[in-house]
Amino acid sequence: MVFQNKFLKYFMLALGTVEICFLAWVFYFHYMCMDHAEHIHASWLVWQGQVPYRDFFEHHNPLLWFFFAPITALFYKSALILYVSRVFTFLCYALAACGVLKICRDFLNIASGKFLLALMFFCLPYDNNYLLFELQPDALMWAFFFWGLWFFLRFVHLGLNGQVRDLQWAFILFMLSFLVLQKVIALLALLGCYTLFLLHKRKIAWSPVLHALIVPLFMLFLFMAYLYYTNSWVLYFLFNYDLNYWMQGFMGDAKILQNWLVIGALPLLAIFSLHHFLEKENHYRNLLCTLMFLEFIQKMLIGAPYIQYFIFSNLVSALIVADVVADKIELKRIKIILVAVTLGFITLAFMNPPNTQYPRYFKVQNYVAKYSRDDEPIVNSVYFFFNLYGRNPSYYWFGYGNVAQVAHYLYDVDKGFEVNEAIRENMPMFVYVTDYINLLGASNMDYLYDYRENLRDLWERLPVRKENREDFVKRWTQVSFGKPDTYFLKHYYKMSPYYPLMIRKDLIYRTKIKQN
Repeated sequence: MVFQNKFLKYFMLALGTVEICFLAWVFYFHYMCMDHAEHIHASWLVWQGQVPYRDFFEHHNPLLWFFFAPITALFYKSALILYVSRVFTFLCYALAACGVLKICRDFLNIASGKFLLALMFFCLPYDNNYLLFELQPDALMWAFFFWGLWFFLRFVHLGLNGQVRDLQWAFILFMLSFLVLQKVIALLALLGCYTLFLLHKRKIAWSPVLHALIVPLFMLFLFMAYLYYTNSWVLYFLFNYDLNYWMQGFMGDAKILQNWLVIGALPLLAIFSLHHFLEKENHYRNLLCTLMFLEFIQKMLIGAPYIQYFIFSNLVSALIVADVVADKIELKRIKIILVAVTLGFITLAFMNPPNTQYPRYFKVQNYVAKYSRDDEPIVNSVYFFFNLYGRNPSYYWFGYGNVAQVAHYLYDVDKGFEVNEAIRENMPMFVYVTDYINLLGASNMDYLYDYRENLRDLWERLPVRKENREDFVKRWTQVSFGKPDTYFLKHYYKMSPYYPLMIRKDLIYRTKIKQN
């Protein structure tokens, strides 16, 4: 048993204490990215009866919004929705972790102690901690996927005597994971190939497989029928697949945007630990490692830009590393390496402090929600998103820095966004007065040469070229939305108690703020 080792016991106790404190700090203080606000708002729109893709822009599969819609209604006009959504996300990841624990104990011969150590290793790359509280489809997707994988392995474990019920649940959960987020297709395709291999080798029978496919295929049929009935069929495929494909290039070379410490550290350690992990005769370990490395390679080839794309590879890598550390911990040099690596990760976390705007953002959001009305638009800034329940000033309200511009350029489905035009046309009650800078240029300044080269290659592959190559490169290197017209704002707006949030003068009576 892992905890019989005194060094490891106290090491895990110390590391666990540090990580729990850090997680509590992240939950309360860490800033909210645009995804968090986006999915709260999309869920609210679904509750209002609006249809994704047709009535409001999105480029994800829709199931999360239907799950979360009643919660947005329950906390209507309350800033508590920000923290409630963090609790929801954490619970989804906790459910996913329970599924992984079941897989470890039932099929991988990994005890609970090793699994706990793996979770601690997973949290060492500090960005992984932030994901645990950001409302993104990934959390619910992984909850469905890992429990589906457990049912799948339970069916496979019994071979020709496998229970159809287990495979039915596996396929249903896999389908639910896909309906939450389409990126799980890579893993489902690999599991599909493995299933065909088992059928070819007659390890499992065709009959239960075909029976188990009936319900998920019917679910897929209902989803397709819903898209067709709501006239969102074409937009669904356009935004969820075509747009997401082109997005990788328009956002700059996606590999440049990746955080290599978060994405590569654990998989690299896993490679050095792989021999020990696989030396035990356990073909489920072989399967999990194969899934992990093939999926990791596929994500690198397509240039997946965000750290949430690598949750699976980080988690499996952490399991591999934890297995060898727990078994080899008696070696003095391993102890030194373990402590050194851990201290290194903790040092990097403190050297790269995250944005701590969340408590203030909560207060401002509560202020905006309290005094704004549903029929009033709110002009969001690039970094702060207050339009959770209000009317949209733009079709692409959440993605001015990337998604909106790319979609407009490719499909002409909405005019480009300009901050002063949006303010003049909508005359919102609230305006958060920050510059609408170019997010892409800001994040790629050190790699601008590589970014430009990537854009030149992208221009060659464009289905429609609206300008010559150098003008195209210039456009996407210098995307800008202008600076707020301060003269106009001073004439019609007054500063609220939460600088730089401004409030329309003729509506100031709602807030009981006295004009000077």
